[in-house]
Amino acid sequence: MVDPAEKLEPAYGEDWTAHADKIDEKLIENFMNTDRGTFWYTDQDRTNESTYCYWPQAHAMDVLIDAYLRIPEGDARRSTYAGYMSKWYDNKGNNYGNSYWGTYGFGNAYTDDSEWIILTLIRMYEATGVQKYLDAARKTYEETVIARWTEDENGGGIRWSFDAENSKNACSNGPGALCAMRLWANSPEGAERDQYLADAKKIYNWLSSTLYNPLTGAVSDNMKNGVINGGALTYNQGTFMGAAHELYKATGDAKYMTDAARAARYTMKSMVTNGVLNNEGSGDNALFKGIFVRYAMNVWKDASVDKADAGLRREIEEFLIYNGLVCWRDGVDKSEGSKWFFGGFWGEPGSSWDGRLNEQVSASTMIEAMALLIE
Repeated sequence: MVDPAEKLEPAYGEDWTAHADKIDEKLIENFMNTDRGTFWYTDQDRTNESTYCYWPQAHAMDVLIDAYLRIPEGDARRSTYAGYMSKWYDNKGNNYGNSYWGTYGFGNAYTDDSEWIILTLIRMYEATGVQKYLDAARKTYEETVIARWTEDENGGGIRWSFDAENSKNACSNGPGALCAMRLWANSPEGAERDQYLADAKKIYNWLSSTLYNPLTGAVSDNMKNGVINGGALTYNQGTFMGAAHELYKATGDAKYMTDAARAARYTMKSMVTNGVLNNEGSGDNALFKGIFVRYAMNVWKDASVDKADAGLRREIEEFLIYNGLVCWRDGVDKSEGSKWFFGGFWGEPGSSWDGRLNEQVSASTMIEAMALLIE
């Protein structure tokens, strides 16, 4: 952990609202097809790589939802961003495959892809009140998430993809529990709401009893044919922490926050280079840090966490502020003529010519978080 007295003071001299506005502007300018409300995998579709870009669509739209919620009433950008959400919905979040899956067309062979889209649909509903977003989220969860829970030699769990029957992954179960909890939070009292909570507990219990190490807080990647594989990734740490936190909020059971705190502290202490979240690679992996940031922010925003762990929110705050400061000051070339591309490690600027959506979204998520951390 970094020493806040040494490292954090410069962050309070920055205008993070202005910085977030600028980063959002660059995300839209360089990576968004504004006619469709969807995003290109590379800047302005330079290499025609938007076809196989589905799950990042959710996280890119989440950045604009962050902005929508932050921007004051009366600002024209709120209407613009709400319009982008509507277009994103109409174009199925850039879903791909032989056909759109499910009643609303947001289902996908990869379970985690559908789960991220569901979570963003729910956030769009919470932000705007448009009912069809929530309706689509509910049905897609029913058709392509909880339907993929199977009992097998892994002891249960949601399969990673439609075809990967024996691969039960942290990336399909952590977000699956999150989907169930966010649907629970947006449902009226009754049997359906009760079932969402039961689903979340079932998924979480499997995840915590198999892939989670309670001694360290690390979450392994998957279990296949009864064998645990793969090490910790910020994606899985973030979604495990997020699911545990949601269950804590719903039940008041401190055991969930104990798990969440261990996962958070493992990430902040063991998945860093000089206090900055590691470069976990390119491609899908480049988006992982942003996932941890989002769910760490949810913990930070919840004052009730202090009842279960008095120090966690402060530790998260200091960790994120330091990462945000490094990301802003060292992680992007802001010189005249630069396109402001971020890279996989926030301690150095991204390419001056090769922009990638996943790297950009992780950093944009971090800078939007800073606008809340330091108001």
